[in-house]
Amino acid sequence: MTEPVLCYNFQFEVDGAYAEAFAEALYDYCDALSHFERPGDPTAPWRIEGFAGAYFDKGAVETAVSIMASAVGIESPVVTFGTYEPKDWVGENLRSFKPISVGRFFVHGSHWEEDLPVAKLGLQVDAGLAFGSGEHQTTKGCLAAIDWVAKRGPRYNALDMGCGSGILGMACAKTWRSTVMMADIDAASVRVAQENAKINQIADLVTAIHSNGFQDKRVREAGYYDIICANILARPLRAMAHELTSTLSEGGVVILSGLLSHQEQFVLSAYREVGLSLIKRFKVENWTTLLVG
Repeated sequence: MTEPVLCYNFQFEVDGAYAEAFAEALYDYCDALSHFERPGDPTAPWRIEGFAGAYFDKGAVETAVSIMASAVGIESPVVTFGTYEPKDWVGENLRSFKPISVGRFFVHGSHWEEDLPVAKLGLQVDAGLAFGSGEHQTTKGCLAAIDWVAKRGPRYNALDMGCGSGILGMACAKTWRSTVMMADIDAASVRVAQENAKINQIADLVTAIHSNGFQDKRVREAGYYDIICANILARPLRAMAHELTSTLSEGGVVILSGLLSHQEQFVLSAYREVGLSLIKRFKVENWTTLLVG
């Protein structure tokens, strides 16, 4: 009798306010990762699960969890490790991904078969393929900010820094038919963003490249940008303040997200030091998106 093929996983639970931060810290340790709330109980902790086809470096995973817990000021959650028989995780994610409506945008998966709501711009993104399917509070905040900016005139050249699956860059391209540079430190995310641009029929407007922040000169040379979206984390946002604003056009605006509400001033102070001012903030639960310019 043939032994079943086994894969490996880890899981732990954490307050939903910190779920994305923990997920971001653990992507490099597994082949796939999910974070989700318990259906019907918005007050319950979120579950973080990582999956891989080979043994985890358990010590490295536990250390990463401990470091992130210390960074956000909570007790380190207990991580459990196990095995499982392979499943169609992407298919399961697709079935569980409900459409999201924010401002003029309607984010949906390929399994959505109904007509788009009236006066909505559709963004097709499949959950489980790369970081960012639109369901997190930070993405909602960024889409709300793009919608707000769109009501105040055209934009011609956009940057989606830390693009993930490309939602924000695609939102810019579809809103203004603007050219968009997308950049991400994760090569898999870049491939998915490129594919999503094709699916959404805006590939002619989008360039997606693998870059650690502004290190690739193509990111700098494609400026000046009149709108920059950066949905990352607080410390990287603060660290890139000077490089980011050096590529911003006169009259340009920046959308900063990935911030817990208590991190707002930590990030905003860095952008004030390089000459930008707060225009508007968008709060979604415990997360804040800042619009500066």
